Amino acid sequence: MRKNGSSLPNRLKDALAQLTPERPEAVEMLRALYTDDIVFRDPVQEVRGIHDFIAMNRRLLRRMRTLEWSIRTAKGDDTDAFLEWTMRGTLKLGPRLKVDGMTHARARDGRIFDHRDYWDLGELMASSVPGGQRILHTVLSPFA
Repeated sequence: MRKNGSSLPNRLKDALAQLTPERPEAVEMLRALYTDDIVFRDPVQEVRGIHDFIAMNRRLLRRMRTLEWSIRTAKGDDTDAFLEWTMRGTLKLGPRLKVDGMTHARARDGRIFDHRDYWDLGELMASSVPGGQRILHTVLSPFA
């Protein structure tokens, strides 16, 4: 089911583009995109329910000075969306971060009930250290 004439992958892409520290009110628009029983997972957390999901996103925006999502790919249909992205941002009290990732979102009746993000925690941590990406690749290259 298409809402507002746009496919699920494009609606999710548009929602991410609006989530910035300059627009904290944009978090509320997630209620229309996600079900009340949303399950969100990524490498560091699992969140259940729309209230906790909204709170998680509010915390993220409060901690960031800047936040930007570059979506390279948005594919799928109205039941499964796949996004390939790069997240860049600067913490209010910390360094600039960058990580590449993928999202798989499953929906029913046009709303997402299962959202899983896949990204590398080591890459994210290394991005905060000057030369950290190069160091991480050098250390791990013997195992590749």
